[in-house]
Amino acid sequence: MPYTISEIIILFFTYSFIGWLWETFYCSLKDHHFDYRGFLFGPYCPVYGFAATTILLLTRKIQNNLFLLFLIGIVVATIFEFVASLFLEKFFHVKLWDYFKLWGNIQGRVAPAISLFWGVGTVLLVKFVQPLLQRLIDLEERQTHGWLAVGITLVMGIDTVLSMISVEIFHMTAKKWDEHINRFIERVRVRVESRMPEKGKLKVGDWHNSVMQHFNELRPQPLSWNHKRLLKSFPKLKVLDAPKFMEIKKEILKKER
Repeated sequence: MPYTISEIIILFFTYSFIGWLWETFYCSLKDHHFDYRGFLFGPYCPVYGFAATTILLLTRKIQNNLFLLFLIGIVVATIFEFVASLFLEKFFHVKLWDYFKLWGNIQGRVAPAISLFWGVGTVLLVKFVQPLLQRLIDLEERQTHGWLAVGITLVMGIDTVLSMISVEIFHMTAKKWDEHINRFIERVRVRVESRMPEKGKLKVGDWHNSVMQHFNELRPQPLSWNHKRLLKSFPKLKVLDAPKFMEIKKEILKKER
């Protein structure tokens, strides 16, 4: 039988949550501290939910063909990861991951090694995880008659809107940091050159320490919990139009704690 709309929503939420668990566990081990992963406030990563749900819908009639499952997993997951990266960059000027160091990467957004991981994961998902999960979903559907799906839709919808607002505020804060730093550097340059005109134009070298000494003066506004979470949990995060903020993001994070 085809999936109902409420089942698709439950599948999407469940695999978004499983993806969040996986990323949080793996990245916390790798970075040696707790990483609260995900673009949204809640404990779920929608890119996993979209990819897993799409794969399940596309493979209903070929679940016994392991090779096709493997290929579809590679293609679907890679497309979703590429689109998600492009969306964050174009709309929020932010990059949360970067595969430039991996062989064969495309713009640092996707890479063969990661795609192969998705292919293997798809086979395990369809053959082992989904049959067990479907039994729980069938039980849930009989008990709630689809109302759980309605609640999930409302919660994740509100979360998405609030998270997008938060990331846009983070982007604007990072840009203001750059503006304040550039004005500060220019003030220092003018002041020094006015006292030593014979030296000619001053070359500004290491400005990091000076900026941090004037932290309270230059800080546009305090970073929110979510902004600090993004900086801490995504070491490769880049705000593309705030290069100076990115140079001192670790120092800023230490001051904001």
